[in-house]
Amino acid sequence: MYYSIHDQPLPAKCPVIYMPGIDGTGRCLYRQTGLYEQYDLRCLSYPHDDRHTYADLVKLGIAQLEETGPGVVLAESFGGAVALMLALERPDLVRRLVLVSTFAYYPRRLFIEPLALAGPWLPRMPNHPATIPFRGFFFFGPGIPKADQAEWWQKTADVPMSAYGHRFTMIAKLDLRKRLSEIDIPTLVFAAPNDWIVPCPASRVLANRLPRARLIMAPTGHAAMIDPRVNIAAWLADEELWKSPTYID
Repeated sequence: MYYSIHDQPLPAKCPVIYMPGIDGTGRCLYRQTGLYEQYDLRCLSYPHDDRHTYADLVKLGIAQLEETGPGVVLAESFGGAVALMLALERPDLVRRLVLVSTFAYYPRRLFIEPLALAGPWLPRMPNHPATIPFRGFFFFGPGIPKADQAEWWQKTADVPMSAYGHRFTMIAKLDLRKRLSEIDIPTLVFAAPNDWIVPCPASRVLANRLPRARLIMAPTGHAAMIDPRVNIAAWLADEELWKSPTYID
């Protein structure tokens, strides 16, 4: 079913609800200045406990959209599942979806399943700063200044490893592929061919199975939101991007 809000231009200062990645802080849009200037941006943050479910996180998004009225749901990595579930439960609240470096099913099972097994044993303390170079190798694409990388790590430095471990388990159990055809909402899917965390085929599944999706690709890293080639506000303003499902390179 098509809701009328799905085929209308976005209103002035349209709400944009950001579902963050596995860090869950909601603090990593600091390079997306156009969103702050042009939209009513609301950045969700997730609990730092090891008890929350996808349903709990969906409720946070629904509460924001019920407060602001229907808007855009922007989701990154882990947050993509939350956005997809929100769209399935309350399509009347979602004008458009923007899914960045995310998935309906995580394909690298040899990677995620061991992490899920280790997750319950991770301590309730943040990652040690000495691990930053290792993690940065996987997260950032070429050309991202060290100062930007340092700011990203500073904004996520307080997340306990146990929260990451809990979300590894959530990812390992996730499979929304069979329900993607039910999400009849205009959608942009962004994928990075050299993303070390979420491989391109995971994004292509979204683009192929979501009825009104368009795929955009650029050679960023997994932390795509700090790359200047990723401009969410410009994408939202470009009505040509939302007219028909297709692929663009």
